[in-house]
Amino acid sequence: MHIHAYWLGAAGLIPFIALPVMMVLGAISADTAVMGFAQYSAIILSFLGGIHWYQSVIAQARPWQTYLAMVPSILAWVTLVGLGPVSALPWLAVGYLLMLVSDRWIEGKPQGYGGLRQGLTAVALIMHLAFWLA
Repeated sequence: MHIHAYWLGAAGLIPFIALPVMMVLGAISADTAVMGFAQYSAIILSFLGGIHWYQSVIAQARPWQTYLAMVPSILAWVTLVGLGPVSALPWLAVGYLLMLVSDRWIEGKPQGYGGLRQGLTAVALIMHLAFWLA
């Protein structure tokens, strides 16, 4: 896997870490922090369906992956709009877990992809849990 994937993946964690830190330091309000966190989480969760979209549409690997590709964005939107940012956090975390599990069906994964996804997902889940419990 290309080194840029690791750097960009790590950079994608910045909002997950920065928003709680900014809240604790008093730089932003708790309401702003949790709203920004939940919105960013919903965006990233939606992004995770993209590889399944590619597999089904471009690589024509498995047709059911087209449906799987849409689940993260629908889950993210429904929970964020329907439940509000705080109550959406555990559901968004479940979405991350489900996408990590579903990644085992991706064909032709580059070497290192699984480890990268596991590491990024672990940090995201820890931050979701910490934010939700706070």
